[in-house]
Amino acid sequence: MKFLVVGDPMLSSETLGQAVRDIFGQEVAVSGVDWKPASDEEFWHLRSQVEKLGPDAGQPPAELTQAILDADIVITHHTPLNGALIRSSKARYIGVCRAGVENIDVAAAKEKGIQVMRTMGRNAEAVSDFTIALMLAELRNLARGHAALRRGEWKKKYPNSAFMGDMKGKTVGLVGFGYIGKLVARKLSSFNMRLIAYDPFVKEEVLQESQVEKVSLEELCHQADFISLHARLSKETAGLIGKREFALMKPTAYVINTARAGLIDEQALVEALQNGQIGGAGLDVFWTEPIADKHPLLSMENVTITPHLAGATNDTFRMTPYLLLEELKKVVVQSAASAWFVK
Repeated sequence: MKFLVVGDPMLSSETLGQAVRDIFGQEVAVSGVDWKPASDEEFWHLRSQVEKLGPDAGQPPAELTQAILDADIVITHHTPLNGALIRSSKARYIGVCRAGVENIDVAAAKEKGIQVMRTMGRNAEAVSDFTIALMLAELRNLARGHAALRRGEWKKKYPNSAFMGDMKGKTVGLVGFGYIGKLVARKLSSFNMRLIAYDPFVKEEVLQESQVEKVSLEELCHQADFISLHARLSKETAGLIGKREFALMKPTAYVINTARAGLIDEQALVEALQNGQIGGAGLDVFWTEPIADKHPLLSMENVTITPHLAGATNDTFRMTPYLLLEELKKVVVQSAASAWFVK
């Protein structure tokens, strides 16, 4: 059984290879290739393009063309594996150290009979922590106060000063109730807040177990003091929050996005913030990354922005390959046992 590990600037082939040996044994054959864009900026740009347009939008390392030919199992993180690479492979499994598989040509893998595995919930702790941090930062002006002091200003007045309050008693609306949404709800429960959620794929009893009320998207936008996004980006969810939804929101509401920028209509958000239609926003993701110079968000006083940091913790990167490989090992062992039984 031959493994090919494909690293990138965030998770190297050396790290992935060590995880493979720890789970499958030190004697297992492992070869490695690293995706090395010219700069961090190029990596983040290509990563963003792949997220939006698929694996053909990336630039996988040239050596991957030869390396993938001999692999039984391919483990990757962000590196794009396009149809040409996958069709040339004899691999039985492709494992992705992410919850999404936007960097994999899944259709090509299906044609070849290759099973694609992803790592669900891998950064749920990190992102849920960060979501709450953004709520607090936006509500209490943490980043703005810090920036003002660095400029030599002792600033006490902010755009939300007229309605700045406590977390207690506020309503949080969760758009999406998967791994991250559930953790956000659990962690917010100690703040004594009302929790509501919109997720058409989650049964009401599942929400009730977390003491979360199921509502429509319209109801959520109308009632929530914080609208926090935790849905996957797809054709169905692109632009889920647009002019119509912003018109339903309270003028004191905060929109928090640690999921994907495409869930929100960019121009509609900019206008809602500029016009004071909502109270503010806390954003960790953007429509183009890095965010464009002179983007309107960069000069606004009612927004807290961070450079896509929510899921990027050392604990997340350390544990992700192990979570994936433990599940992969179960599948491989079960498959081998089934093959032996048939014989």
